[in-house]
This record gives sequence, C-alpha cells and structure tokens, in this order.
Amino acid sequence: MSDCCASKERITENNDIEFCPSCNIKGKKLKIITLKSMLKPSILDSLNPSLNHYFCSTNDCDVVYFDAEKKLYLKSEVKVSVHQKDDSPTVPVCYCFSWTKEKIKKYEEQELFPKPLEHIRKNVKADRCGCEVNNPQGSCCMGNVTKYIKSL
Repeated sequence: MSDCCASKERITENNDIEFCPSCNIKGKKLKIITLKSMLKPSILDSLNPSLNHYFCSTNDCDVVYFDAEKKLYLKSEVKVSVHQKDDSPTVPVCYCFSWTKEKIKKYEEQELFPKPLEHIRKNVKADRCGCEVNNPQGSCCMGNVTKYIKSL
C-alpha cells in the first residue's frame, strides 16, 4: 500500500510545477487512469493525457487536480465528493468499500464488526480494491481511514 497523504511542504519557488498553482502546497503525482475515471465527461475533452497530473489534498483549496501546464480541475468537475475537501459525514473515506465518515464513526464508537481497517485490509489483501479508479487521490485510503479514526 502506498502513502496516500500528500506532502504539506510549502512552496519556496513559484516555478516548481508539483505545487498546486492555487494554494502552493505540494501535490501528489497521479496515474492518468485516476483522472479519466474521476473527471466528469464534459471535462474529459480538456484533459491532456501526455502531461503529468497531480492531486491537491488541501482542504480549503477548490482545486482537486492540476497538470504540468498548470491547468486546474476543480471540485465541481469531479464526479464524487473528495474526502480531503468535504467535511460532510456522508463523504467516503474509503471509496472502494463504502466507508463514509459517519459509518466509520458508528462502527468505531459502537464497537461493531467488521472493524473498518480490518475490513479494508482483508479486501486489499484479496486484491479487491480499485483505488486508482475509485479514490480521487488515486491511491490507497488506509492512511486516511487511520487518520480519521485517530481524530474521533
């Protein structure tokens, strides 16, 4: 499983393209399949698949993705709510197995089974996850789920 939390390192020079042009926080490089599956159909015709693309995890930034030419893709252009950018209890933290913030909280507080992390690990081990196409950050949710549980 890869680290799914983008670095919060601040920009020192404006020419570093890995930094979100809107919030100046370092983004996480993505595979193009993530953007193809997450962007609304009306936006796909503006996607340049030959460029590097990045995910911006900053909560108060409207940008979800940006590319090497500084083209921005906003929250309104993505098919799903983005966990890092939406405080709603119904937003998924785990997109592959439908673990929303409210469901995780309920299962943790009421000590219900399956435990969220155990359930996700079991399914990842069985090669059932599809993080590249289901999760807007394009990688495993385990870090996000762990962080959310610790915040409860």
